[in-house]
Amino acid sequence: MATVTEHESESVEKANSTGLTPVVFIHGLWLLPSSWQRWAEVFEEAGYTPLTPGWSADPDTMEEGSARQDVLATTREGWDV
Repeated sequence: MATVTEHESESVEKANSTGLTPVVFIHGLWLLPSSWQRWAEVFEEAGYTPLTPGWSADPDTMEEGSARQDVLATTREGWDV
């Protein structure tokens, strides 16, 4: 069962309330949703609503990811690299 994080829920609510065209940025392995922050700002300034969902088990920050490299060493959904 998929879990919607607070970040994702807030992003979806914002996108729905603006009526603007959403743009979804999906990050790859070893990155976090925050990796898209600069691009999300560019698209928001251009009139879009950026969404930057994460994967299950993503750490909240790069610092946490550095401390818990085992989490980033496996692909999402529990598949081993």
